[in-house]
Amino acid sequence: MLQQVFDAACAQHQISKASPDGEALALILVNSLQKGMSEKEALASLAEALAQAR
Repeated sequence: MLQQVFDAACAQHQISKASPDGEALALILVNSLQKGMSEKEALASLAEALAQAR
């Protein structure tokens, strides 16, 4: 699920997964999941907000 959210955000916002932005997005998503954010929609919303803010 987390991989799907990450892949979709990177594709939609043309972020290279290996770029600093991609790595930061991945780190934030993993940390959010570890802290209890386990709903796909919530993670997708977070990914969207982060991608737009970069």
